[in-house]
Amino acid sequence: MGSRRLNVVSYLGSQPLFKDMSAPELARIAAASTVRRLSRGEELFHAGQSCEGLYLVIDGLIKLFAKVPSGHEKVMEVIGAGGCVSESLMFSDGAHSVNASVLFDVQLLVVPKDVLVHEIEHNAGLAMRMLTGLSRRMNGLVKDIEAVTLHSGVKRVVDYLLHSPVVGEAHNTEQDVTVSLPASKGTIASLLSVTPEHFSRILHDLQANGLISVERRHIHILDAQRLASYA
Repeated sequence: MGSRRLNVVSYLGSQPLFKDMSAPELARIAAASTVRRLSRGEELFHAGQSCEGLYLVIDGLIKLFAKVPSGHEKVMEVIGAGGCVSESLMFSDGAHSVNASVLFDVQLLVVPKDVLVHEIEHNAGLAMRMLTGLSRRMNGLVKDIEAVTLHSGVKRVVDYLLHSPVVGEAHNTEQDVTVSLPASKGTIASLLSVTPEHFSRILHDLQANGLISVERRHIHILDAQRLASYA
């Protein structure tokens, strides 16, 4: 993470959620907000904990996950720079239903809940943008449920490689793409509801069929069209 001091007002104004807000409004939110830095492995919040506010991810990576007493985890979502966490709780008094921890050192802007709720009550545009974001996330979760229910593990992995917005592209031509997994293979496997062993086998089979080549977290897609057809 960079050590340069964050201009909170400028940062808020650059985020889609707060676009078109006046300078005094942004300054009011900024004055109440805090910048927080957490290291890899640290917990942001746990299931059942009261929500303190909206977390805007400036840089780094956060995972949202469910956990059973045995210690087994199911990763629900991986959120990187530009994303936000806990926006649904701005409209309710509920506690967090999942856990959140840091995958890669993260810098967050924390906007207190009471401050944001006050702004929502007086700014219809902000309320609509938050609802739009919630709708988009809900639709994404519905698609995830559909994929787990109706699609094979192979298709889920292939679709993730081809379409996931989390994957960063190093090279991109019509037939030639190199993607970089944003987290460990175990984390991505949990996100896609396959075991780490199954995930590794799928990657091995795709590589054996000449569709991809794998170098640690970097996956070179040799032919995107053939890969899509394979799934």
